[in-house]
Amino acid sequence: MKSKIFTVISLILILSVVFTACNSENAVTNDNTAPDESSASSLEETTSTTEDDVTTDSQEVSFEWQKDSPENQGTDSSVLSDLHNTYENNSPVLASCIVKNGVIIDEYYKDGYDETSIFEMNSASKSITSAVFGIATDKGYIDSTDTLISEYFPEILSSQSDYKKQITIWNLLTHTSGFDYTDDSSWYEWRASENWVEYILESAVTAEPGTTFRYSTGNTHLLSAILQQATDTTLYEFAKEYLFDKVGMDSVTCETDSQGISDGGNGFSMNIYDMLKFGQLYLNNGVWQGEQIISSDWIKESTSVQFKRSSGTADYGYQWWVRTFQGYDAYFAQGHGGQFIFVIPELELVIAFTSNNTSSSSSMYWEYVNDIVLACI
Repeated sequence: MKSKIFTVISLILILSVVFTACNSENAVTNDNTAPDESSASSLEETTSTTEDDVTTDSQEVSFEWQKDSPENQGTDSSVLSDLHNTYENNSPVLASCIVKNGVIIDEYYKDGYDETSIFEMNSASKSITSAVFGIATDKGYIDSTDTLISEYFPEILSSQSDYKKQITIWNLLTHTSGFDYTDDSSWYEWRASENWVEYILESAVTAEPGTTFRYSTGNTHLLSAILQQATDTTLYEFAKEYLFDKVGMDSVTCETDSQGISDGGNGFSMNIYDMLKFGQLYLNNGVWQGEQIISSDWIKESTSVQFKRSSGTADYGYQWWVRTFQGYDAYFAQGHGGQFIFVIPELELVIAFTSNNTSSSSSMYWEYVNDIVLACI
């Protein structure tokens, strides 16, 4: 009897030990708070990668305009207040912003407009195209400004015009191609044509290339067509990759002709903050947050006088106007209706205007800029 009891007790003890061991194994297997060495190493790697990702993301800081008072940047605010009164009561200006020493010191918006409002740049688009053309040249897509445009439009070689065969990229950049105007009474006919490039190439060349300044959006459109051939992408898409995305000009759009060629002479639109960024990029000699976006050589060349006009208040670079204000060298982008980006390097000054000016006169803007310059010195 005792031996039977002992046997039963022994079996119970054995079963208890086995049950406890099984439970302990399951507990170790399922307890994520106590991983083995291999699991711990894997977790550390995962944690480390996540931390690195967070660090990288935090370093990718997007650009935001900083603001300061005019006085802190050596500018007389009373002059700017007077200008605001002028804009409000007797001016077609819709928005105006001033950057001094890299910070915004003044903003004006008529009712219904703000820094996010999109404005058509009209011919101020030409300066954007110049910048993009410079980037393409820097990257080797364009050989030289001395390249004959017949390399891109071989149909020119069968032309009866010797002048047409002499036209170079430099002539297009400086509006000295000799092509007839597209910006006069023929504007609407050209814009309504089925093929803008063909229309321009078939028009007459009535002056020897390089001898006469004839401002014509057709010249700039040929630049856009050349860039599209050279890069196998549109001017806008090329600009988006190598300029707009890098500088954070997120508001920019561009129209095209019926062949899908970007309207680089008249078709860009953007908000006034992006206008300022473009001007500041040029003021920075093509550098944006430590990255060289446009070569300093192109900046200097395109904003220097390339052709001295015999009349008017400004000379011309590569799709930029060049003149002085109160004795300070300046260059600017100008578009129909009063769209402007002024850069005055010596004063670290960028000024942007958007307007609905129905007058052909630009004299009021010269007065505004002269006043702003005087307020800064």
